[in-house]
Amino acid sequence: MIKRSFFGLVKPKLQYEIIDEAQAEPVSIKPGKQIRLYIDQPYENAGEMLLKTGDQVQCGQKIAISDDTAEYLLSSKSGQISKISPFVGILGKKLTSVTIDVDDASSQSCDESFKSACQAPSLENARDFLAGLPGKPNFNVFFDSGKPVKAIVVLGADDDLLGITNQYFIKNNIIAIKTGIALLCKITGISNAILIVPQHLEQVAGSSGAIIKTVDSEYPSAHPELIMQHLLASEDGTSKAKSGIAFFSAEAVCAIGAAYTTGQFSLEKMVTFVSKDGNKRLVSVPIGTPLQDILNEFNETLNDGDRVVFGGPMKGDSVFSTDYPVFPDTDIIIIQDKNQITERSDIACTNCGECVRVCPANMQVNQLIRYLDAGQYEEAADQYDLFSCIECGFCSYVCESRIPVFQHIRLAKHTLESMKAAEESNA
Repeated sequence: MIKRSFFGLVKPKLQYEIIDEAQAEPVSIKPGKQIRLYIDQPYENAGEMLLKTGDQVQCGQKIAISDDTAEYLLSSKSGQISKISPFVGILGKKLTSVTIDVDDASSQSCDESFKSACQAPSLENARDFLAGLPGKPNFNVFFDSGKPVKAIVVLGADDDLLGITNQYFIKNNIIAIKTGIALLCKITGISNAILIVPQHLEQVAGSSGAIIKTVDSEYPSAHPELIMQHLLASEDGTSKAKSGIAFFSAEAVCAIGAAYTTGQFSLEKMVTFVSKDGNKRLVSVPIGTPLQDILNEFNETLNDGDRVVFGGPMKGDSVFSTDYPVFPDTDIIIIQDKNQITERSDIACTNCGECVRVCPANMQVNQLIRYLDAGQYEEAADQYDLFSCIECGFCSYVCESRIPVFQHIRLAKHTLESMKAAEESNA
């Protein structure tokens, strides 16, 4: 819900979703005939790849292009690889698509590689086996000697609107979170663990064994950048706090604890599914399940002009195929009827100041967008702090001219980072 001041002197407020006290159990959805996994690595010469079409894979098996790569996913079902192909993702990101024809339920088999490794929990085997778990935990941050981690922060609040995924785990799986936090502290040697929750879940979170900090209900207070700025900045300042923090979602922490406790992977992703009528449901679905299987479960039909958003309404991305799968970090899927979609325009900025008023990074967005619209990205970075943007999407939401400011900013950042990477590669 948005609240505006009549005189325009107070910035509009957006409120996070609060999980229902009588929240129904998640709807369990099984994939149909196939799952699709997208590895964060460009497709290479098929003859040199570790994976081959026709290979049999097991549930929980690492799916990687080569033995020496750090990028991999975990197959959520056993089956046979039917296709390996290049895939271009958001902002032109080059990925490798792996399609697996799923075995019958009676024929499902599990990979046992992790069972022996979990007997002696360590950062190394967590990095080598658990990066593909739901919530997509990142263990690489602990291996950067230049930025020692001083605190583990577990996000029990959802940082985009409409989402209740992390809240569900706090409300219903606090003992599993306690186990996961204890294991993370053990393998990292870090005793400082902080659990971030909405205010209404503070009492439930108290039994986690971690330090509890709360965020209020106003968007975007649960954004990791603002959590560091307002809740975690120490006497050394925000910049030092940023370099010394490892963030994990509540879902990822639960999955880590379950993996080390049982020796098996939980590869069911919890997703908040929002249908055209605005009805929100939690669904539990194997990673890699195509969107079409979820639509079939709820008899949801897509018509010309409808929109599918993976992610929340503020920061999510539109996708253009019902074959698009659930990723390890997919928290929200939104289906919008074409009549609900606000049209964007090519109208120039009117200097109304709404974007400046709501910007949590205190940027002069009204000036920045002029440079971005002209393609002057380097000037935007130098003169108007392009890289200070935390990408909350609030500027696009309030824009009176309906300019997709957020998308302009993401494109500019991506372009400059790609140019820098190309220059370093050539050097």
